[in-house]
Amino acid sequence: MRKMGTDTISPKNGDRLHFAVVAKWLSVPIFLTSLSPSFPLFLVCLLSVSVQAQQKRRVSAPISFYDDAEISMPGVLNVSEYFSYTKVPAGRDLSFPSTYLALGLNRRVGVEGSFSYASSQFEESRINALGDSSVAVKLLVFPEGKRWPALALNPMLEVLGDASIADNPLAPGRVNYVLPLVFQKSFDYYRIYSMAGYLTRGIVFDSTVFELNRWSRVTPLVIVSGSRLTHELKLISDLGLNRSRMDVTGGVAVALKPGVAVFVNTGRSLGRVDLNSTRYQVTFGLSFNVRLWGEK
Repeated sequence: MRKMGTDTISPKNGDRLHFAVVAKWLSVPIFLTSLSPSFPLFLVCLLSVSVQAQQKRRVSAPISFYDDAEISMPGVLNVSEYFSYTKVPAGRDLSFPSTYLALGLNRRVGVEGSFSYASSQFEESRINALGDSSVAVKLLVFPEGKRWPALALNPMLEVLGDASIADNPLAPGRVNYVLPLVFQKSFDYYRIYSMAGYLTRGIVFDSTVFELNRWSRVTPLVIVSGSRLTHELKLISDLGLNRSRMDVTGGVAVALKPGVAVFVNTGRSLGRVDLNSTRYQVTFGLSFNVRLWGEK
């Protein structure tokens, strides 16, 4: 599962989104943003909401996630190493190195994980620290048929890194859960997959990926995502921040040989701009497969 949008109430994702873009020979995650450290809370929070901070009020910026319903081949570990840079109105977010792992246990069950190191800057404040990490299980409930889409469950445990919550009096809890459903339908030359769910930090989200599979080595795609906060809406409004957000990104994966591919993508937020909005984001990386057991 990949994250899209920034993680905390400051200028993610998400994160992460890695999130699979399936080329002819392997799954290639393409992330809208890093997995993703966020910038420390902007200084106005330190001055205007100190009372709320003492009450342990916790808020997040709207983020979303995306993934397909595919399970990696049993015994095959997909490894993606990538670099991500995100520019927001008051700073920037750089994630490198970042790693995404996906392993198929059998044809119906797979496990995924991600971790990164982040460098974030908000105005004059800077932090270099571990980014967010995650562990997820993907369960294929119904495989795709000729007349019906595939359905998968993809529950995830999210652990926010210091780059997301350090020096942030309103930071959400470090450990959170994502509870999504994934739908996928393939056609002759393209594939559509969509994820919708709830993040226990108080966010509902949905995302849809349009993937063109007309060529054997090149796979372009477009990702559209949206999210909305469900908690602390008055506080969010008082801070002048958006309760919801929409992001769009475009990318391409190029297979170099069976089991090895490179990918690149770029995206931005749409609509009203606040301190969490992505002005632009660029991600590129390498993905490869390693067989751990079973026949080649």
